[in-house]
This record gives sequence, C-alpha cells and structure tokens, in this order.
Amino acid sequence: MRFALSLIASVVALAAAGTAAAATAPSATTGPVSSVAPTSATVTGNVDPNGAATTWYVEYGTTTGYGSKTGSANAGSGTSTVPVSASLTGLKPGTTYHYRVVATSSAGTSNGADGILTTTAAPDAATGAASGVNASSATLTGTVNPNGQSTSWYFEYGSTTSYGSKTASHDAGAGTTSVSVSATITGLTPGKTYHYRLVAASGAGTTEGSDKTFVASEKPTVTTAAANVLGDTSLKANGSVNPNGLATSAWFEYGTSTSYGSKTAAVSMGSGSSAKSISATLSNLAGTTTYHIRLVASNGSGTSYGNDVTVTTTGRPLASTSAATDVAGTSVTLNGSVNPEGHATTWYAEWGLTTAYGTKTGSQSLSGGTNTVNVSTPLGGLLAGTTYHFRIVATNASGTTTSGDLAFTTAGPGVTLAVSSPTALSGHAVRLSGTTITHNANEQVTLWALPFGASSFVQLTTVLTGANGTWAFDVKPRRATSYKAQVTAGPSPVVTVAVRPAVTLRLSHGRAVVAVESSLSYAGQTVLLQRRSGTGWADLGFHRLNGSGSATISLHLRRGHWMLRALVGRRLGVLAGTSNELSLRVR
Repeated sequence: MRFALSLIASVVALAAAGTAAAATAPSATTGPVSSVAPTSATVTGNVDPNGAATTWYVEYGTTTGYGSKTGSANAGSGTSTVPVSASLTGLKPGTTYHYRVVATSSAGTSNGADGILTTTAAPDAATGAASGVNASSATLTGTVNPNGQSTSWYFEYGSTTSYGSKTASHDAGAGTTSVSVSATITGLTPGKTYHYRLVAASGAGTTEGSDKTFVASEKPTVTTAAANVLGDTSLKANGSVNPNGLATSAWFEYGTSTSYGSKTAAVSMGSGSSAKSISATLSNLAGTTTYHIRLVASNGSGTSYGNDVTVTTTGRPLASTSAATDVAGTSVTLNGSVNPEGHATTWYAEWGLTTAYGTKTGSQSLSGGTNTVNVSTPLGGLLAGTTYHFRIVATNASGTTTSGDLAFTTAGPGVTLAVSSPTALSGHAVRLSGTTITHNANEQVTLWALPFGASSFVQLTTVLTGANGTWAFDVKPRRATSYKAQVTAGPSPVVTVAVRPAVTLRLSHGRAVVAVESSLSYAGQTVLLQRRSGTGWADLGFHRLNGSGSATISLHLRRGHWMLRALVGRRLGVLAGTSNELSLRVR
C-alpha cells in the first residue's frame, strides 16, 4: 500500500515537472497614443501573460535607448490578451519621444515594438515692425503659428520692457502655419519711445515674441511755397515744416531741373508739432532762367520732400511769336507776347520776304512787370499772295531777346487778270482773261476800264465764268487803257494795254506810199521816212499825212540797195508806230 502511494506521488511530481517545462514568456504589443498634451501623453498596448503571473510597464525617452519607464502593473496570469495603458508625464512640449510596452513573468520578458509620439508645442510668436507710426498712433504687426492648438494673441506695449499695456486678445485659429496679425494702438505721446512684443497663448503654453521699439512720431510734414524774385540773379525760397514732435532740420534744394543740384545750409526747425515757416535767399543765379525749388526736412523718422515749384529770375525780356491774324491781300496783324522780366521794355516786329527780314515796325513800350503781355501791330501795303516772315524783338536794360520766326501768306486776288498782248494795234482786239479764286462756274465778273487821261475807272461790262471759274472778254482800246476785274472775293491786279497805230509802207509806181490805220485821226500828222544806215536808221525827210491818214512820197534815190521804213510819232495815249521794212533796189 505504501508503495502504491509512493508511485502515485512520483507520477504527480513528474506531471508537475512536465507542466513547468512547457510555460512561455508573456507577449507584449505596443499600441497607439490615445492622447497627447504639451507635457504628457497616454500610450496603450496589449499583454498576454501566457498563463504565468505577469507584470508590465512602459519605457520611453527621446531615443530608442528610452531611459525612463512607468511603474510596473499586474497583467494577471491568464492566457488571453489584456489591454493596458499608461500616462507619461513630465514631457517636454513639442518633443518627439520613443516608447514601448514591456511584459515580465517567471517565464521571461518581452518588449513591444518601438512607438513614436510628439508632444504638442506652444504657439510661435514673431514680433514684426511697427507701421503707420505718427505722433499719436501706430500699427503693431507680427506673425503667429498656432502649432495645431486653438490660440489667442495680443500685443504688450509701454515705455519700458515691463510694458504695462496690452491690446485686446484676438483668435489666431488652430492651424499649423504662420498667420499675419496686427493691432493699432492710440493715445501715444509724441516723441516718446515705445517697447512692444507679440504674445501668443494656447493650451500648449504661452510664447512671447522679441522686444522691439518705435518712436511715436513721423517724418516731417513739408510744404514748398511760391518763391519771390529778388532780382536778375537772386530769389527768395519759402516754405513751412512741421517737425511732428522730433528734432528736425530743413534746407532748400534748387537748380534748373528737378535734379536740383544745389542746396542751402540746413537749419533747425525744432521739435514741435505745428508748422513753422522757413525762407532762404538763393544768390548768384543766372538771369532770365527758370529754377526748380523744393523744401527738404529730416528727423529721426525719416526725410520728407516738399512739392516742386518753379520761378524765373528777371533779366532779358522774354519774347514769343504768335500766329498772324487778319491776313488779307495787302494787310495783316502781327502778334506775339513779351514778358518785361521786371524792367521797362520796348519791342517791335521785324518782317520781310526772308528770315533776313529787313523791315521793322515802330517801337512800343511796356512797363517793367513780370507778367507776359500779348502784343500786336498792324501792317499794310503788302503784296497779295506773298509769303512774309516776322518775329518779335524785345529790349530792356538787361539785354535783347528775339522770338522765333513765323510766316504768313497774304491772300491772293479774288480774281486773276491777264491780257493776250501788252500792246494792241489800234482797231485790233486783245483778250482779257482770268480765273476766280473760288473756281466756280456762273460767277459774275465785273470788268472796269481806265482810259488814258481819265480820272477814275468806269464799268466796262460783266461776264459769267465758265468751268473752273475761267472767263474771257475781248477789248479794242483806242488809247492806252488800264483794266481790272472784280468779284465778291476781291479785285484783280490792274493791267494796262498800250496802243500803237498800224503803219504800212509800200511802193506804188516808184513812189513810197505810207498809210496809218488808227481809231484816232492822223490827218495832218507828220510821218518820217527813214533808211537803214549800218546798224541804225537815217532820216530821209518828214511828210504830212493827208486827211485819210496816208502820204505818197516821191523817191529820189541813188543807184543801189535800199531798206526803208516809215515812223509815226507818239500821240497822247498812243505809242509811236513803225511800219514794216521795205527793201528795194535802184538801178
């Protein structure tokens, strides 16, 4: 019986020994992070004791060397997976950590896989520049990155780095990128230095931006006023400056263009907050020259430039030419302008057919102002249809100025008048013709005649124009006669037709026969018979014309070749008449 019991005990012992040999280490699985804060996080995992009494903990640190761990906790001795979690504390905001679950039993220790978490960070706050700074207000700027946390921001400001004042708080959202922020502060003291910084706060913490400063003032306010002319070579520059609360200096820039090039000495304008006048004398300038002037002022907030003004020094007069007016066929009004430039001035107009001019009008006077005065002078006795040049000449004690050249052309005649021959044989017709300036058909042209010895023109006839305004009319003047044509647009130039008698010379039965044809009677007039002598003519004798204006002349010529002609003298209004040349041979 004792043997049997001993055998049973041995069997039980062997069974127990077999069971111990079959036990395995627990399994550990690292899980995800269930919550993350700036300085803490909750991590999870699973542990399977695999039938042995098991404890577990979490290792964590900024590397896979970990270095820290939580306290151990009991996972039991079951044979199924048990969820576990642990709170990690004392972490640094915005820092990446490694962690893992570790399980231990009598059968051994198991490590879960490495996990990574990053604690949340406090917002970023960057203080920016102050803008829109003036004597009583400024706009403070900056940027805020909420780093994923609901974030608010505000500016602190004051006369020291203790600040003492702050703006209202504003929402920056919960994004992960920087956003621009700004706030305007008012009630500042002019000329005072202010410190300011941006502050951003979230559940992850509060961040203060860097300290920056600004001066509660602005650049000077500058106005350039009109300058005064002091003489041919000097000016008085004027303006005003508001220092806007800062010590300010000011000066004038001046020159013949907006590049200036010269400046006056700088003078102090104080540090007030109201406009203060400033003037300076500009000397050694050029006479009759336009200068540009501007006032410049500078203080701790910057430099301001006044508006540009222009002024012209006195000196030689200024003269310009304007278009001629009242241009007619023989008259015109010449125009221009003169600025006396502060001195008593005289002026006249030069004119002529070329830019050499050659003729001038009488001088006229202007008092010594500095305003430009329009001037004009009439001219008469010009040639119709002719181009003339003119210019204005002005003189004062500082010198003489001539304006630019301009030209004008007098009006041509309203109608032209031409004659087919300047000399008419008595009793024969010559043609008057022309064209109207309008070139219109059926326009009435009135012809006027002034016979030799008459005192005035008398109307001769009227004719109508044909195509293109042309017209023609035949006349038979008895004596030299002047003609003119008239249309609405004006008269033509006068043309004169001279008259000669028609004189013939012929032979009849050995005698020379002279006959004069004329609308005037030549009865009793003398005719001169001449012969060719070398290159001239020699007289053979005078003979009187009979009642019909002819004469038969007996010839007593020596043997030889003769060239003869007859000559009738001038009469009032009629030119002398010369016959044809008669050639004959005496044997």
